[in-house]
This record gives sequence, structure tokens and C-alpha cells, in this order.
Amino acid sequence: MTRVLFMKDLREAFASRRFWVILVLCLVLIPLGVEVSLKGYQTRLQNYREAVRINQEETKTVNDILYREGAKAFAPPSPLSFLSLGLELLSPNVAETQYKYGEPPAVMRLSNNQGRDNLYESFYGPLDLVFVVAVVMSFLAVILTYGAVAGEKEQGTLRQVLSNAVPRAAFLLAKAAANALVLLIPFLLALAASLVLLEVQGNLIAAVPGAWTSIGMAVLIAVLFIGAFFNLGLLVSALTKQAVPALVALLLLWVSLYGVYPRLSSAAAQIISPCKSGARVALEKAQLRRNVQKERDAEIDRLVQTLPDDETSPAAKEGAKTQEEIRNRYQAKLEQGWQAMDRDLEVRERKRNALALVIARLSPVTSVIRPLAELGGTGRLEYEQFQAEVRRFGDVLNRDIFEKNRMIRYKHGIGQDNQVDMDAAPPVFTHVPAATEAVVRDVLPDVAILAIFNLVFFAGAFVAFVRYDVR
Repeated sequence: MTRVLFMKDLREAFASRRFWVILVLCLVLIPLGVEVSLKGYQTRLQNYREAVRINQEETKTVNDILYREGAKAFAPPSPLSFLSLGLELLSPNVAETQYKYGEPPAVMRLSNNQGRDNLYESFYGPLDLVFVVAVVMSFLAVILTYGAVAGEKEQGTLRQVLSNAVPRAAFLLAKAAANALVLLIPFLLALAASLVLLEVQGNLIAAVPGAWTSIGMAVLIAVLFIGAFFNLGLLVSALTKQAVPALVALLLLWVSLYGVYPRLSSAAAQIISPCKSGARVALEKAQLRRNVQKERDAEIDRLVQTLPDDETSPAAKEGAKTQEEIRNRYQAKLEQGWQAMDRDLEVRERKRNALALVIARLSPVTSVIRPLAELGGTGRLEYEQFQAEVRRFGDVLNRDIFEKNRMIRYKHGIGQDNQVDMDAAPPVFTHVPAATEAVVRDVLPDVAILAIFNLVFFAGAFVAFVRYDVR
């Protein structure tokens, strides 16, 4: 019986205008979004390569790092940003040294040199896959299901079908499966065509390690998300007696789950667990550095006053060693203070972000927007990976260059204690993206949450329909 009903609903669905409208919409939006994202990626990649080339030409020696350009690190754009542009244009993609001559350590300052070529995109957002899934497909799922039960009741067809001793479970399963295919087949066809075009144009996916794993997970998450709104539509339709009230309720739920609730969750997390901004911490670090340097200079001044005028005397040489010890001590104090600030900020940020995520995950929208950004290499994990790489690069620069370039103070002036080869090649920054395994582990909870949403909504629809009054 279920198979007969399913084939009947499927034939009606494929013969109806709605299937072809959804197919055309998907075949236009998804390939167009992928093409636009590809052009944007190619532009950012070209800018990145040019910036790296210029930096390499200007910093061929340690002397260039110390006295001219400083050291820089660049994060490349993500080739999978067509899944989600995410934080790509907002996260820092450049790090450069801030260094006061003779006063190590150097600080790596993060910045962003990217911007949208189209300013209107800042208002409306990019046309990437996450927009198509989170907005267009979820809306279509609502439109497709609001009358699945309530509409059939209004038209009188539900009473006629069930009067023939048709099991209610068979009726609901057949209708749900047929309409789900109407929604998913156009989406998957358009996505497959987009990926083929992407490979034909530049063999982009095959060149990225773990790309197909990320894309496969993204498709799974997208299908589960569409299914969650589809089953939510079935649930509301089975709880109402007329199609119009069902549509109004679903539209209110759609607006709340997509546009309102995720924003409220972020604001609530900031209120419950407040956290300093990065700019504020940078100011506090600068103030700590000034205080430590002031204390250090005062101690060195007292030492210099006790040294003889002859800079070549044993006492003067011993004073130079003592100055080095004083500088090392205060430098350790400064670095410990900075590390304490970084740890405190990191703990507070993680606590706030974890709280915001827990609250936001009560909406299925969060479990598609954030994971697709992570899988596309434009999310929080990639940002944290770049930060960690920059810290390691800064440690290497300080150890090999800046810590070896110091000044020694004498009674009649300042001398230089330079122990670095000025003509040597400087360290080079290499970018390593976040591991695919780590990204997959991070998004697996969202897969489970979406699966739970599907089960709960469909079970609720099933129970409501079993008790539904068809009269």
C-alpha cells in the first residue's frame, strides 16, 4: 500500500509545476553562486600571490626585516569558499611585526587587507551554497509542506483516501517521501552540475587535500537541514486544520529560526559571559610593555651611573653583561604578562563562544551555517589555525633575529650588541590549513543535532497525524 501511494504521489509531484519551478530555481541559483564564488576566490588568490611575491622581494635578508620592511605572514584564501564565504573577508589574513629598534621582543600584529569588490554584497551577503540551503531551500521546504495534511483536509481528499482503509502511516510516509524527492532531486542535480563545472574550469577540488571529504560532509549536512524544515512543515500541517494558518505559523517559525534566534543567542552569550575585545587587550599589552620598559630602563640607568667612563675596561664589559641579564629578566616578565593576558582572553572567548553555540544550536540554522563555513575553510578553526601559525612564526623571528639585536648603554652613549648575520636569509612563513580530520570532528555534533531535529519533527508529525481528525 505504501508503495502504491508513493508512486501515485510521485507521479503527481513530477507532473506538477512546482517540481519544474524548483528545478529551474536550483539550476540557476546554485551554479551561479558557485561561479560567482569562484571568480571571487580567483581574485583573492591573485592578490595573495602578488602580496607574497612583493614581500619576498623586499625581505631577502635579515637586514630588510630589521631596518626596512619587517616580517609579514599571509593567509591564502580558501578554494572551498563556494560552500560558505563565512569569515573569509572578516578574519585577519595578514600578520606583520611591530618592533622598536633594539627593544625586543617583536609583536605580530594581525590585520585584514581584504574587502568586497561589490559594496552591495555587504548589505545582502554572498550568493554561496550556505545561502541557497539556509534561505532558499528551507523556504521551499516550508512552502512545499504547509498543505501536506491541512490542505488535503480542506480539499476533502484526505477523508476520501482514508475512507478506503488506507493506513495512516502509509499515507504520511508516501506523501513525505514523494515531496522530499521533489525538493532534493533538483538540489542534488544542480549541485552535481556545479561541481562538474568547477572541475572543468580549473581542477580546483582535486588539487585540495580532503576536499571531497569536506564536500561530502557539506552535502550530508545540507540534506539533513532541508529535511529538518521539511519535517517541521509536516508537523505544523498535521497540527492545524487549514492550510493558511499552517503557512502563517511556518513562516513565523522560519523567520524566528533563521533571522531572530541565532542573533539573540550571540547577544545572550555576551551578556552572560562578557569578554574583552581584541583591541582592548592590545591596548593593555602596549601599556604593560611601557611599564616594564620604564622599570627596566630605570634599573639600567642606576647601573650605568656606577660604571667607569672607559668603555673598554673590564668593569664596563661586566656592566654590559649585567645589562643583558637585566633585559632578559624584564623581557621574561613582559612575555609572561602577555601570555597571561592571551590565556585569559582565550579562556573567556572559548567560554563565551561555547555558550553562544549551545544556545544557538536550538535552531537548526546554526547547525548548517557554522559547519559549512568550517568545511569551506572560512570558519573559526581556520582563523585559529592562522593565529597559531603566526604565534609560532613570531617565536622563530624573535629567537633568530630580534633577540640577537640589542643595544648596550654606556655613560657617554649607546652601543649596539648585534649577534645576527644581517645578510642571512630570514625565516619564511608557511601556511598549513586546518586538518580535514579536525574539521570533520568539529562538525559531527551538528550532523547528530540535525538528525535529531529530523527524528523529533517527523515523529511529532506522525503522532499528530495518527490522531488527526479528518472530518
